[in-house]
Amino acid sequence: MVANLSGKGRYNKQRLKKIVKAQIANSLDLGWSIDDIILLTNFDFEYRGVVGQKIPLNEFCWTGSKMFGIKYLFDHKLTDDVVWSRDLDLWQNVHFDCPEFKDVGACYYSRPKFNGGSIFWKPSAIDIINRVIERLTNEQAKKEEPILNEIFKSGEFSDRITVLNYTYNVGCSGYYERYTRSIKPVKACHFHPYNRIAWETHCLDRNGLGEKGISDRLEKIIREYYPEVAAEISEEGRLRSIEKKEIRKQKGLE
Repeated sequence: MVANLSGKGRYNKQRLKKIVKAQIANSLDLGWSIDDIILLTNFDFEYRGVVGQKIPLNEFCWTGSKMFGIKYLFDHKLTDDVVWSRDLDLWQNVHFDCPEFKDVGACYYSRPKFNGGSIFWKPSAIDIINRVIERLTNEQAKKEEPILNEIFKSGEFSDRITVLNYTYNVGCSGYYERYTRSIKPVKACHFHPYNRIAWETHCLDRNGLGEKGISDRLEKIIREYYPEVAAEISEEGRLRSIEKKEIRKQKGLE
């Protein structure tokens, strides 16, 4: 995980520290060892035995901070193992073993576009990582996903990329498609607790599926660190749930 205070994203320092603490608590609850939780930061941080490794982080591509973190890890030989890089609002939902993949394993959105929020990397992918960093730097890109997609789908690298099942990154956009196509239980849920619609989508059945995406275990963790999250769906969310269910019925999807 990479916590970058340089970017102009949704996190101020207080919010950034809170979500990192919640992520660490969730990982430890799932049985991760402290040594296997790698947190890269550009500020001093320690929580429950996990100490952030303070490194220089880029200031121009906030969403792409993970790419610079991955490069730092492999360049400085801080690990020779598989690394799972993920956004700070990508939550591991249940225990799972590392999936099988080539040099890189990543998931699509509901359409065939790679999502940068949850990617598995082998050290053998360092040339792909370097190519991404080169493009990001030369173009001073504000977002990494367009460049990731170009490189992952290129003739030079496409045969080294594994498209993983949606279960490793079920987000809010195209939730119905991603959730229904996922191997259950969902391995990783992508939402920010501050976002009411996102929370209703994953926990309060905003899509009218009759089930929630996140586990009771993860919900407990989220509620501990974000006690303000709703216990019941909003009236707007309830109406949206009915509407979505009716639309699927008209399309013969239910």
